[in-house]
Amino acid sequence: MESGGDAIGDRLRAALGVVGALSDAGAPRHEVWREGRCVLYRYEPQAPQQVRTPLLICYALVNRPTMLDLQPGHSLIRNLLAAGVSVYLLDWGYPQSADRHEQLDDYVNGWLHECIVKVSQDSGTARSAAAQRNPVNLLGVCQGGVLSLCHAALHPGMVQNLVTMVTPVDFQTPQDLLSRWARGIDTELMGGLGNIPGALLNALYMALLPFRL
Repeated sequence: MESGGDAIGDRLRAALGVVGALSDAGAPRHEVWREGRCVLYRYEPQAPQQVRTPLLICYALVNRPTMLDLQPGHSLIRNLLAAGVSVYLLDWGYPQSADRHEQLDDYVNGWLHECIVKVSQDSGTARSAAAQRNPVNLLGVCQGGVLSLCHAALHPGMVQNLVTMVTPVDFQTPQDLLSRWARGIDTELMGGLGNIPGALLNALYMALLPFRL
């Protein structure tokens, strides 16, 4: 009988083999805006435009948006392009030590706001300097959905349609174990760490469902 350790090892080797086979570089795109580590990309059209309003995707800070465009046949972005949607993506990049001073306002009313204005202008939907008159469609994924919700609430005229995926909204539900833990954290003390290490975040997420994961 195969031991638990051998079974896990086999699964890991199989997973690495699948990841190694993902040599596709993703759908063609080009950079249209950059500020520091944040980059706004526009994907090259793959079909005649069917949706006049451009779509901006706001992904999470703690993960990479590669998950949305893994390879042909497994790509949300390519499916959108094939449907004639004009797709833009905000890539937050990798945090640097200087980023430990950034606030929520910097992300919502700073970078995300600038990207929405740029998408409205770059896509050709902007006919005036007031981006509020030329709203965009906004897709927020996970933590990016929280940022998108905040922006849409503050600037409703800039977003025509807001779509969120796997996005937490109510952080006070009894089932929200991570939120219950966070209420007991001394954020001022944790501020001494600078940027929260990825290993710490991974450990917290694993601890939510340790036996299942």
